[in-house]
Amino acid sequence: MKTSIFIFFIFFNIFKGQDSTYPEIDDDITLSKKPLVILPANNHPNKDLEKKVLSIIAEQATAVGRFDVIDRNTVNQILDEQKFQLSGMVDQTQISKIGEFASAELALLLDIIHFGQKGVPPKKEDDTNDEEEDGTLFKWIVKTVVKETIENIKSKDTLALENNIQTELKAKVTIINIETGISENSFSLNASFTGGSRDFSLINTLKQLSQDTRIKLKEIYMITSEIVEVDGAYINMFSGENLGLKKGTMFEIASKNRLKTYKGKRISLPGKTRGLIKITDIGLDGSRAKIVRKWRKIKIGQKAYELKASPTITDISFLSSNKKRYEISGKAWINSYSDFTGSINYHLGSIMDSKNNMDAYLGFGTDLNYHLFSQYGTSSSVSLTIPALLAWRGDDDGHNVISFFSDPSLDANLAIQISKTRDIVFTASYIFTSIHGPWQWRRDTGSNDEDGNKITETEWAVWKDGIKPALKPEGLYLSISLRRIRF
Repeated sequence: MKTSIFIFFIFFNIFKGQDSTYPEIDDDITLSKKPLVILPANNHPNKDLEKKVLSIIAEQATAVGRFDVIDRNTVNQILDEQKFQLSGMVDQTQISKIGEFASAELALLLDIIHFGQKGVPPKKEDDTNDEEEDGTLFKWIVKTVVKETIENIKSKDTLALENNIQTELKAKVTIINIETGISENSFSLNASFTGGSRDFSLINTLKQLSQDTRIKLKEIYMITSEIVEVDGAYINMFSGENLGLKKGTMFEIASKNRLKTYKGKRISLPGKTRGLIKITDIGLDGSRAKIVRKWRKIKIGQKAYELKASPTITDISFLSSNKKRYEISGKAWINSYSDFTGSINYHLGSIMDSKNNMDAYLGFGTDLNYHLFSQYGTSSSVSLTIPALLAWRGDDDGHNVISFFSDPSLDANLAIQISKTRDIVFTASYIFTSIHGPWQWRRDTGSNDEDGNKITETEWAVWKDGIKPALKPEGLYLSISLRRIRF
């Protein structure tokens, strides 16, 4: 008897394990393209324009890779066969019927709200420099009369305006669920261009519209995927070329939603966020991604939500050295979470010169950074910092003088993650050279130009001992930075 019970439990656990090996995929996982039919929302009088805009939307929807756009010829055939009359606003019943016949899940309705083209006067150039200083009153009168006559002729000549056409186009796009007939999303499209002929201006307006359309379509159909395998610092997940995914696309990882019953009502609570991943390899229907940041354990079965844009990373750094240099600087990183990145920097500080005077400085610069490794909540990199700075002080005659200098450095950086969106970064910098320009100041000549502005001249700084102060910051420096990640 005991043997029989033991065998029963063995087989029960085996079959139970087999069932759990193949759980059902959640309904919110993006596995395939959404069939989409594109229709005009009303009977716009400019059929040619309507056709062009519909074509642009269809082209961009296809390019995004997340929609299976129903061919326009197929739609027209359905409209003819079913004798649909798309005059005035499209009825919701019509939309559902057309969608059903076209085997579509979504219907996109285009409503052109405003379209206009008009000639506008070109911007007038400043002709004050053409006036002669020694011109007589008679010359000025003649010149003014002739000029006004020419301007009047141009204003009456419509052909002159035809070479500077202003085109404006405003449209509303609504996404309708075919099954329910309910609007799921909507967005506006606005584009304008001024210049050239009517055709030239329209072409450039439609180019703007095309770019805007692609961004908006991608945003309304963000991909939700699921992790199927974790391999060290890499994961494999659903979704690939079949949904238009590209290398470099980033996702946020989160646990599955939790179900909770409260006062007899069952509600879904969002799962906890886990980390960030970046697509490195694309397959037909699956992708491989690198874990670039995590604050909780990442496991199989967790969700991956596509980010609209890459995270923004900013640093604020503090430097203080026994060489009498103090600096606060900021960095905004470009192309974050790549092997090679760059930054735009600002610098504000003070430095001791060769005459033991503390000179203030400010300026901008850049970092060229190469990522080495990241593991266990830490990451390291090496970088080349190239600043462009202006220092100022007083010379021996009391003039406020300035000088350009630059002190590029080689840096070794170690970032330690302290929270979901915060790092602390330790940096060792070695300044290997410096460039220092002359000290100068601007002297007021006491004269004004034609516009009444003061005329100044550049003068060299005055040093009574004949020795100009030098900035020689070469050496090793240590700094600390606070880093923030926004996504």
